[in-house]
Amino acid sequence: MLIFSPIEKAFALRKGQKILREGWRTDLMYFFVSHLFIQFIFLWTNAFSDIAFAWAATEDLHSFIRSLPIWAQFIMAIFLADLFQYWAHRIHHHVGFLWKFHSIHHSSHSMDWLAGSRTHVVEIFMIRALVMLPLYVCGFSEAALNSYIILVGVQSVAIHANLGVKFGFLRYILVTPQFHHWHHAKDAEYCDANYAVHLPVIDMIFGTYRCPKGEWPEEYGVVSGEPPPSFWKQLMHPFRRSRPKE
Repeated sequence: MLIFSPIEKAFALRKGQKILREGWRTDLMYFFVSHLFIQFIFLWTNAFSDIAFAWAATEDLHSFIRSLPIWAQFIMAIFLADLFQYWAHRIHHHVGFLWKFHSIHHSSHSMDWLAGSRTHVVEIFMIRALVMLPLYVCGFSEAALNSYIILVGVQSVAIHANLGVKFGFLRYILVTPQFHHWHHAKDAEYCDANYAVHLPVIDMIFGTYRCPKGEWPEEYGVVSGEPPPSFWKQLMHPFRRSRPKE
């Protein structure tokens, strides 16, 4: 809040958007449950990854990765993690039961630093586990893993922020707010696009890159099947039977 609120104020995409906009209480609950709590769990898990996953990593692979400098391990970890993140994210958009969890993340009608925290606790735990397991198996050092966790904590906030900064050529190297805002657009044309959360090149590789230069979505939210607005109802939403379509 202390970092991103002033930045949003200075470089706002939507200058009239209030800090305490609609749904901020719901998102604040998610910030503590699905953002901070889950991040601390994985930071704690990183300390024991050597012991818990030593059996799964081959000695040659482990030795090769540990021989690299931390910065190189960090870059490799970002690419590998985002590759798994991409497919986990894409599957959540195409499998009905999983979409019920993920639709909660897309239900926010406003984008700001807090909106990214709106993620069902079951979904965030599943995706973070799927992303971290290959990193543990490959034997990345604790310093590289912790650096990646910190990047996730910061970038997941930044890409949802109410920032109108263009970022120039950097927009092709790192996922920026404009890139991810299009993923949240209430527009059927962009429902199957921009799944990466760190490196847009992954979407370029798999043909799902959609980011019109200099343009931003007019509206955010779920195209159809809006989840309920409150935190507790959203928590139960994926487990309720859907009503038959008329």
